[in-house]
Amino acid sequence: MPHFKCVACKARLYSAAAPADLVGDLCPGCGSLLEPVGELAEIVGFRSIKSRARVAEDSSPGRHQRIARRVEGLFARREALLAQARLDADRWVDDGGPLGDEPAAEAMALPTPEEKP
Repeated sequence: MPHFKCVACKARLYSAAAPADLVGDLCPGCGSLLEPVGELAEIVGFRSIKSRARVAEDSSPGRHQRIARRVEGLFARREALLAQARLDADRWVDDGGPLGDEPAAEAMALPTPEEKP
């Protein structure tokens, strides 16, 4: 039967493609695996969705593409922050900061609080 369902977001997908073509396909809404439908009664009340191929044909960016762009942006920002941290660490070491097992500085003793009578 060419019907598939996404239990996570309560969505159904009809495809004229062979059922084996969609095995392992992901829901365009939430990214969960689509499950084959044994009986149509299983998908009563589920909303209809489009396959990823049809979403791409509509020329509107799908959820997967938006998520992928966000993840790429996060990785790019992370790499920039790590590069800046490496530069800061190199400058700190060049300025005489401690390296490895060298003691950083003598610990400063704090005064003890005075007791009230």
